[in-house]
Amino acid sequence: MTFDHGHVQQFAKSLAERGKQPATVESYCRDASRFMDYLADLGILINQVEPNTLITYQAHLRDSSNERDNSIRRTVIGVRQFFRFLTECGQISSTPFDMVAIPVRDETLPESLSHSDIEELIEYTYKVNHPLKSKRDTAIISLLAFEGLKANELINLTWNDFIDAAGRGTLQITGTRHRALKLSDESYMALQALKGMMDTIPHPAKPNELKHIFIAFKGRDAATPIPVMTRHGLKFILYEMGEQVGLSRLNTEQLRHFAVTYLIALGRSSEEIMNHLGLKRLGNISKHLMRSKSIALEVPPASSETQ
Repeated sequence: MTFDHGHVQQFAKSLAERGKQPATVESYCRDASRFMDYLADLGILINQVEPNTLITYQAHLRDSSNERDNSIRRTVIGVRQFFRFLTECGQISSTPFDMVAIPVRDETLPESLSHSDIEELIEYTYKVNHPLKSKRDTAIISLLAFEGLKANELINLTWNDFIDAAGRGTLQITGTRHRALKLSDESYMALQALKGMMDTIPHPAKPNELKHIFIAFKGRDAATPIPVMTRHGLKFILYEMGEQVGLSRLNTEQLRHFAVTYLIALGRSSEEIMNHLGLKRLGNISKHLMRSKSIALEVPPASSETQ
């Protein structure tokens, strides 16, 4: 059988019909496409794939793209789901991957970010030459580092979710972890600054579409605005910012874990932190609590001005 990218489109439709979140659909389909491109580069047809092919692919990801262990684990899950779909729709007789073990999840805490790291990131966003990108990137770092938003929560935010009343800001987080966040001063002022600039230009969304807070850009000098940012686009933005300030492979997971230490340092209880992050169990919060007993946590001062 020769691979056709139409199979991935059918896979996406199947996932959506099964109620998978848009972010999950995007991730699984990206994983499927990357794996099929890998097979094409090696000249391997789908009906020639063996269990060892996926194991070899895992090693390829580690060696060639510096993927983190948990990212590789998620990729394996996505590829397995795609091959199950191909079996269900009769494209192949059986999947070779059900017997391939899913890599063990790495439960260790990511490398800690300090408050000075966050300050350096925000200082870097101030220096971005494109004024709108500058304010956008400041808001991105603020919401990830001080509020602990997940990637899909951030990119799905619309201006309808931002409530600015009586000098305080609130964000309505929709989805499976629906909650209302009372924003820190840093995040509130960053969003105010971004909204102030966005109000002066036409939003790239169509008239009948929701206006997402975080838009993207393409072309030389970011000439063309895009109505909504993708997870991959966010990943690239963070990677690029991290490289500029000496934080290799900066990612949303690191920033979300910093948010936990930030909230602990502010004296928030475990229950308050769980509600803020939309968590149902203590999980890594307990690890952060143990870590905080052995190191002195710095409480970030409230910002007094915007860029």
